[in-house]
Amino acid sequence: MRIYIKGDYTKEIPFDYLKLAKRMWFGEKDGIEPDLSYAGYLDLPIEKLSIHLKLNKWMHDNRWSNVQIKEGIKYDFLSHKYEDIELDYEDAMMSDFREKGECLRIATKHLELLTVDKRAFYIMAIEIATAIEGQISEDDKESWLSVEQFKNRHEAILSMSYEQANKLSLEEIPFMDDVRDPVWAEDDRRNEEYIRIHGEVELDDEDDE
Repeated sequence: MRIYIKGDYTKEIPFDYLKLAKRMWFGEKDGIEPDLSYAGYLDLPIEKLSIHLKLNKWMHDNRWSNVQIKEGIKYDFLSHKYEDIELDYEDAMMSDFREKGECLRIATKHLELLTVDKRAFYIMAIEIATAIEGQISEDDKESWLSVEQFKNRHEAILSMSYEQANKLSLEEIPFMDDVRDPVWAEDDRRNEEYIRIHGEVELDDEDDE
């Protein structure tokens, strides 16, 4: 699943990745902050905006450790137990982060998401679009929604609590196929082409430190 966001890229993002994650999932559960697998920047400078988050679901509900995934999915880590939500500029992955493109892109590992991950995905989009006074596209930039229009479209999921979405997702996961969003294969293809033209990234001494 993926969406695009465009807006005022001079705006500062008024929160760091942990504050964003707490809005996407929960502030604390049983006294514990969200247990995350994380990559990106500790803060969110708009010129280098890149944030990759995954909630380690089993750390907050042990039912995820033994949940039944769909028959035929060989390994747990290929399943929806492990869902990445990645925010970057649209051309960042293709260019080894040398180019940006016109829009931000939020993309997930799978084409269809569990409700708990879909809720987090939508909240990330709303928070980032609100911060940069932006608009959101769900159809590969064919049309654009205001933040309020996007909220209204997805009100049913956004109105759920984390606990409600988590409970529903435990019921959903045995029926979820491992269908990857084709954007990642396309990024890989474009990256190979980009490297042929521009070469590999050359790290300077500062990057090596």
